[in-house]
Amino acid sequence: MQQVELPISKSIANRLLVLQALHTDPLTEVCVSTPQDVVLLRRHLITLQSRENYIKSGSRVETATLDVDNCGTAARFLTAYCALRNVGEVVITGCERMKLRPMKQLVDALLTLGADIIYIEKEGFLPVRIAGKDIKKGSVEILQPQSTQFVSALMLLGIEVKTDVSSPYIELTRRTIEHYDLIRQSNIEADWSSAAFWYEWMALHAPAEPLLLKGLFSNSVQGDKVLAAIFAQLGVGTKFQDDGAVLYYIGNKCTELHVDFSDTPDLYPAVAMTCHLLGVKLAAVGTERLKWKESDRENTVSKMINGSVSSFADHRIAMALLAADREPDDKQCIAKSYPLFADQLIMVQEKLLPSLSVVVPRRGINDEGKGKKYALHKLITAAETDYVWLQDDDIVPPPISLMQIRQTIGRMGNPDMIILPLMMDKGGGSVLERLQQAEYAAIQQLTIDFALRGRPIMCSGANMIVRRERWLECYPDLYPELPSGDDMFLLEAFKQKRYKISAKDGEAYSAVVYPISNCKDFIHQRMRWAGKAGVYKDRDIKFVGAVVVLANLLQILCPLVLVFKFPLEYRLIRKRDTSVSLPTIVLLELVYPFYMLFSLIGGLLRQRKAQPQF
Repeated sequence: MQQVELPISKSIANRLLVLQALHTDPLTEVCVSTPQDVVLLRRHLITLQSRENYIKSGSRVETATLDVDNCGTAARFLTAYCALRNVGEVVITGCERMKLRPMKQLVDALLTLGADIIYIEKEGFLPVRIAGKDIKKGSVEILQPQSTQFVSALMLLGIEVKTDVSSPYIELTRRTIEHYDLIRQSNIEADWSSAAFWYEWMALHAPAEPLLLKGLFSNSVQGDKVLAAIFAQLGVGTKFQDDGAVLYYIGNKCTELHVDFSDTPDLYPAVAMTCHLLGVKLAAVGTERLKWKESDRENTVSKMINGSVSSFADHRIAMALLAADREPDDKQCIAKSYPLFADQLIMVQEKLLPSLSVVVPRRGINDEGKGKKYALHKLITAAETDYVWLQDDDIVPPPISLMQIRQTIGRMGNPDMIILPLMMDKGGGSVLERLQQAEYAAIQQLTIDFALRGRPIMCSGANMIVRRERWLECYPDLYPELPSGDDMFLLEAFKQKRYKISAKDGEAYSAVVYPISNCKDFIHQRMRWAGKAGVYKDRDIKFVGAVVVLANLLQILCPLVLVFKFPLEYRLIRKRDTSVSLPTIVLLELVYPFYMLFSLIGGLLRQRKAQPQF
């Protein structure tokens, strides 16, 4: 089972650091996986401890400037610490975003206690100048706090706070204070907030194997453990064992999800992104505090789900993007809470997503003069991956990466075959080429429509993903003696063996194929296609083929049939390719029955043992 080492909970670690500093105990050690917010607070507390010691010894200290960057926890905890301890004059400042995050309720409470604080720029916001002095007792009231960190900051310094809200974060502070002696001697819990992005990834990628998140437990003091209950409705189950939580894909998801984020604002980006991509309606309440986070998080998430990759330096937005296979504009900000996330994500994807290679049979190179099916067998045998992505050498592949395709396979539940779309280029624009463009649009729309309905009748080996072992198993059923039909015979064999067949539509998955430019080669190709008709055994394929032949034969015998046939085929073609003009579709409807029947008769009469060719 693949395992992930989550970072320590920065909520617990930061509270513990303040208490350690107050008790003059050794501060929690840091390492490469420690959230930067914890490293930052620890560094500033060491500075303040040194200042206190200098002052106690009678030494004078200069004004110190503590830059908290965009760490709200450090800003609030350090403001209370500096105001209520004899640390001399300290200026606390931050980045431009931090200067927009509220501080007034905390500062007002500290002023009530007798603290000496002044705003340097804008009232209610950083930067502030503090003249630290010992204030060990007191009681304040903070009603409807904009951030529960205001309450926690004062509680850690021994101040009694009366408030009208309850919060898992306030409860976490209380328990950390009450059980300090026990907590400081044990390992800090893994971070449930960071686990949100693994739940998101599991829900979106549907890996066949589970994922162990080490250090997560059902009896955690962290409020974000509600992740397990939330994502159980989004297709991810959780089982707890001695060393952590095992995440596994269960597939069933709700159609509408109701979540109150009042106490769990850090979960919003991952939950919102997951719901958006799964097509689940998110009914979110309690989002008022999101605008005061590292970014205006509700607004940022709205932009994110509409295609933006800007993280606005918000670590949780960046991780939500990465978990959804989208590269954020700034990955450095992730270190704020989860420095190793990007590297771990690559590792997990390599382990849990199916391996995939591209197979391109090239004329005169791979076939050794023995035909396309020989080339395919040779290449697929050598591939040694879970899946092969078949692409003919005369197409332009889709503009999508192998990693994205692997993720798509996982999301689709690892089917045995994925039928992908093709789009025919208009070529030089001749009448023949435009007719092929229109005909191909109709064929491809039928292909995708039927496949998405679970009744595949056609596919194209020029753009198809197949489980490698299944293809090799079915190779004897591909009629190796025939020069073509590797794809359709494969589809028929897969259906007969009841293998899982899916389809994926969309421009990102669509390859481009080019039309034939002369009539002789065009008719030859159509006769080659039609020549396989008598070999098909699949009921669906034979039925649809018979309907097409009958409809076109009736049109020849009774042209009035075109009145009923044309609107259907017009919509079919235009749904797939809007660039096909009305005159082209009209011309196709008039000539198609004749060359189709000619190709069918000629193809069936052709000698079966033709020279193998592409």
